[in-house]
Amino acid sequence: MNVSDDVLNDLLTVYLAGEASAGTKTLIESHARQNPAFASRIAAARAWSLNDSAHGEPARDLELQALNKTRQFIFLRTLFFAGGVLFTLLPLLFAFDERGVEFLVWGRYPGLVWSFWSIAAAAWVACVVMHRQVQRTGL
Repeated sequence: MNVSDDVLNDLLTVYLAGEASAGTKTLIESHARQNPAFASRIAAARAWSLNDSAHGEPARDLELQALNKTRQFIFLRTLFFAGGVLFTLLPLLFAFDERGVEFLVWGRYPGLVWSFWSIAAAAWVACVVMHRQVQRTGL
């Protein structure tokens, strides 16, 4: 049986990946014994793939990394939004009693009010920055 070089080159990728059937392995190896140039291509391809994997760690799954970064981004965005709402409204808590409406923090602790609103301002700034990051990517 005479097989063209194009077919053997196509089968070579399957052979080098280790996914070739026994018949394909036999065909590639017998052609490599008959053709020294083809055998040198196999040796060079094996050396290149071994050197490539030896220089660093195996690549992590990029989709999993993207999913983890997205989850972290959504968690932080939710946390900053909730913190902004909480620390904005916390000084405005009030109660009703026989004298009328009484603010629990506003009139009694002015330093605490400004501390809460400073934290709220930082949280709102973080929300705006994160919103701009999403808008910039076009999502």
